[in-house]
Amino acid sequence: MKRRDFLKYTAAASAVAAGAAQGFRLGGLPVYAQSPPMLGGNVLESDKILIIVQLFGGNDGLNTIVPLNDDNYHNLRPTIRVRPEDNPAQIAGSEAYFHPALVDSFDGGFLKLHDEGRLAVIQGIGYEHPNLSHFRSTDIWLSGYNPRDEDIFSDPQVRLLDGWVGRFFAHSIPTFPSDLPSYPLAIQIGGQLSLMLQSDAGDAGIAITDPERFFSQDGGLSADEAALPGVDAYEKEYNYILQVAQASDRYKDEVKAAYEGGKTTIQYGEGLPQQFGTVARMISGGLGTKVYLLRMGGFDNHVNQAFEGQTGFHPALLQQLSMGISQFMADAVNQGFADRVVGMTVTEFGRRPRENGSRGTDHGTTSVQFVFGERVRAGLYGDNPDLARFLKDSDRNSNLDYQNDYRRVYAEILEVLFGAEKADVEAILGKQFVHMGILDPAISSVDNPFVNQFSGAALRLSPNPSAGNVSAAFELKRPAMVDISLYSIKGVHEMRIRHGMFNRGVHSVHFNAPNGGVWLCVLEAEGRQIAEKLVVLR
Repeated sequence: MKRRDFLKYTAAASAVAAGAAQGFRLGGLPVYAQSPPMLGGNVLESDKILIIVQLFGGNDGLNTIVPLNDDNYHNLRPTIRVRPEDNPAQIAGSEAYFHPALVDSFDGGFLKLHDEGRLAVIQGIGYEHPNLSHFRSTDIWLSGYNPRDEDIFSDPQVRLLDGWVGRFFAHSIPTFPSDLPSYPLAIQIGGQLSLMLQSDAGDAGIAITDPERFFSQDGGLSADEAALPGVDAYEKEYNYILQVAQASDRYKDEVKAAYEGGKTTIQYGEGLPQQFGTVARMISGGLGTKVYLLRMGGFDNHVNQAFEGQTGFHPALLQQLSMGISQFMADAVNQGFADRVVGMTVTEFGRRPRENGSRGTDHGTTSVQFVFGERVRAGLYGDNPDLARFLKDSDRNSNLDYQNDYRRVYAEILEVLFGAEKADVEAILGKQFVHMGILDPAISSVDNPFVNQFSGAALRLSPNPSAGNVSAAFELKRPAMVDISLYSIKGVHEMRIRHGMFNRGVHSVHFNAPNGGVWLCVLEAEGRQIAEKLVVLR
């Protein structure tokens, strides 16, 4: 490839100097890449994999996990509601039901995954001061920043230029982005490289627009000329692009070899299931990639969302989602890599509780998130929404309140799955977040806060409820570095109560809660957390 053609197929050299993502073509196919790093420490040595499924348009959480026994639900949604005769499946031990399309898919779908212990359902996932623009809210979810949280990001017009996964990789090695692994750290199936996989130092992955065509191409990107002396800015930029191009060619060889050497044991369907099949072959073939991003559109259902008998756009999308995840998990179990994989869904927002008169729903706030995998602690996290007030509210644009900050899941994945340090996670996400306990080993035990056999610690708060003056008593079976902090009920860090080394035995720490409400008091010892709800009455 001649230099003029090489530069033609890349972004402008000035964009390189600015650290922007570069657009390339590998063998005639669009691929977006820039300087993925070598990972050091735990992440490089780990074989763990994260799969993210992005649901574009804003998935309707209320018709995904259905409060079937709440009359208010049926009154708010007279035409698109899920009815008992549609045969939704109850989530064991709860008043929540899977939409029938999530169950009427591959081999029992989400109901079977949940009952087998491989699916967690998180209700009320969202963030403070929600934005109902597709673009802005998507950027907030992908970046891992809520611009209202920090003074530096307080301007609602501030651009979010990097993502939580990209920042994680950039934090994982001091020399980022000068060192390149032999495989892409992240692979996105379809589209231009997501903000999620970008960092201010460089991008941490590639986007393959068409996997079948990508694997069938023989051409490469690397220029057929040697590097330039590098005496001026242009030559340095050219050499940098050349280095990225050569690495991208190596990526293509690695990815293609893994894909051709891998296999599937399931006949995958079209759409999202097909993307999962591609990922399964790469994993089966031994590719070292740590993160896969899959994408599924069509969730912006303002009209004809659902019809009687649960036909329509939304049920079809839910069935495809359940099919893809269920087929992949069955394949992963068959091939023996299920314990290495954790997956999750993300969507920019949910829908309003009232239907809109066009058999659809409009942009809302909170939604439902699924986390799947062998290491997942199955169950329902969060409560059914309180719908009573919406029937009394004269404002038909009222929205649901969020229960869980979306970054709680990010923080837990980074620390538990990938072994990131708490300080690094705080730097990546901008704040500390208490884990939800959705991944093994058990991290949080809000439902049973007095027993933690793993860390050898127990926590008791008294009085509880309290006027604000609280004693936190705990017992250690061995000396440990202990951190006690207070978090909002949505999981965001509020204040540190005590941090230091404590000997074996019983200890008591006194503190004043900042104001009234429900809080989470979290004790962390030996890398594990236990939490107890604290009610402050004032």
